[in-house]
Amino acid sequence: MLQRLVLKIRVKGTKFRIDMIKVREANSLDANTIALLGRVTFNESHSQYIKNKKDVLDFCNSSFNVHKIKKELEDKDLIFWIIFYDELPVGFAKVILNNANEFIKNKKACKLDKIYILNDFLGMKLGNKLHETIIKKMKTLEFDVIWLVTYILNYKAIQFYESHQYKKVGFVDFTVAEIGYKNHVFVRKLH
Repeated sequence: MLQRLVLKIRVKGTKFRIDMIKVREANSLDANTIALLGRVTFNESHSQYIKNKKDVLDFCNSSFNVHKIKKELEDKDLIFWIIFYDELPVGFAKVILNNANEFIKNKKACKLDKIYILNDFLGMKLGNKLHETIIKKMKTLEFDVIWLVTYILNYKAIQFYESHQYKKVGFVDFTVAEIGYKNHVFVRKLH
């Protein structure tokens, strides 16, 4: 369905328009949208690295279920955003406030826990707009650094983060179904 819609937009000759992009902070009414975007985008970006597809499904069932997302949207230490293109939700992000790690000492830190854009919209550079919105908000909240983890074989993501001034500072394992996947830890200074 979504691919047909994107195809219709391209077939009609509609060009990418910056005025069709909207980013806003999510609220409790957005739980279904975020849960669905999370499931689809995690599958698009990570399923090729996880051999057992049941493990991907189990991870999505536990991480992107509506009940869990609703609870997270009520948590004052979390901020979610949704990005829209032509009024369609095409991606989301999640930041954990006041969250440091072993590589960050004596700094006011936050974690960019998730930033996902549907594959059909990646070429539109919507991730840049979503990321720019996040950085602006974290600076307003006076955080010193923002950090994240990304799989060592996810070269598109690595390139994206390095192009946005993130530096590799270490490694951690991200576990799916008791299997550890080596991830880079990236940090970006905000001031």
